[in-house]
Amino acid sequence: MAALRRGSGQASRRAPAGTFWAVWICAVLAALVPRAGLAAADLDAIVRKVQERYDATRDFTADVTQEMTIASLGKTTTAHGTVAFKRPGKMRWDLSQGEEQVIIADGETLWLYQPSEKQVLKAPFDAAFRATTPISFLTGVGKIAQDFDVSLDGDDAKEGMLHLLLVPRRDSANIGKLRLTVARDTGEIRGAEIHDPLGNVSRLRFERIKRNVGLSDDQFAFQVPPGVDVISAPIGQ
Repeated sequence: MAALRRGSGQASRRAPAGTFWAVWICAVLAALVPRAGLAAADLDAIVRKVQERYDATRDFTADVTQEMTIASLGKTTTAHGTVAFKRPGKMRWDLSQGEEQVIIADGETLWLYQPSEKQVLKAPFDAAFRATTPISFLTGVGKIAQDFDVSLDGDDAKEGMLHLLLVPRRDSANIGKLRLTVARDTGEIRGAEIHDPLGNVSRLRFERIKRNVGLSDDQFAFQVPPGVDVISAPIGQ
């Protein structure tokens, strides 16, 4: 999806200091190029396994570690927290790198909230999560084989992990790409590396994954706290 950017005028001046947290959201599968030891047919089978594993997952929670590298600043920050997804279109990230960050999608609206700034960035879900964006696969909007081209981008045989490079089939130069770390035997996603067109990179590592725990929709509802300014993101404008 298009990157969440600071707009002009008042929204630009008041955009939250942590807006770069939105970058990873702004950026899942060139031709099939298998490396040695993995035939094209094997790669197809792995892609199907990843999709089937995710299709069978109604929701999941995990502990997450995020490393965010901002190209323009030459700076990398690390945050820890939890993540929850519920298909279709719902997610919640609670992260901290000294200051709390909350990112929520309820299927209709995307919210990026920084309590310390008393500001929340708001964007329409449909505009933020088109099927061709890297994060769309995790939200249940995109399909790997249908919306992305995939190639093998590393094979960690010792750990039983494969790395898949996912490139959107449409408008990839303006959207970004995703590198997934998946368990070779189960197709479970263990990590993700999201590259956006500006050169920013977000690396995610998932641990203590729990699938199909019956998450309530209430967990993905956001109520604007009193005294918090709401800023509309200029997506699609």
